[in-house]
Amino acid sequence: MKLDQVRVAQLSDLKGVATLYKTVCDHQQLDKYGANWTWGEYPSVDGLRNFIQQATVVVRIKEDRVVAAGVMTTGEEYPDVDWPTKVSEREIGIWHLIAVHPDYRRTGVSRQLLDGLFDEARREGKKVIHLDILADNLPSEKLYSKIGFRIIKELIIHYDDIGDQQAKVMEYQL
Repeated sequence: MKLDQVRVAQLSDLKGVATLYKTVCDHQQLDKYGANWTWGEYPSVDGLRNFIQQATVVVRIKEDRVVAAGVMTTGEEYPDVDWPTKVSEREIGIWHLIAVHPDYRRTGVSRQLLDGLFDEARREGKKVIHLDILADNLPSEKLYSKIGFRIIKELIIHYDDIGDQQAKVMEYQL
């Protein structure tokens, strides 16, 4: 494994990916913003394995360690939103579970991960990226807006792990 890279995760990366998400979950009580994930439920080793096998997991490797990761699935996850960019479902990438190790936050790793996700989305023929953020997650909103995402709508989204939450859905045209 190269020491410094952004790439699509393979099953051989599962241990490193799981370690990242467990670390992020364990650190959540110290975080002002972000998701309220429960390690073992969402995310879980089995869920991450399924994402690696059936979706696209992009990882940022630094010094032989997974320091950031994100999942991209295909299709429409927010059918009640009138998206400005009209494309087929197979041309929509949905980003989930974007995580950065606490030791690597505010170091540019998020942007490197997102650039890798953009590159992979283009390789897969995606024309647009959709994602959601919790309404009060200002750091994520600032990052995505700076990159070029647009807030399309604020709405209540039901998350299986944390229930109904005020959220914002965003779009980025590739």
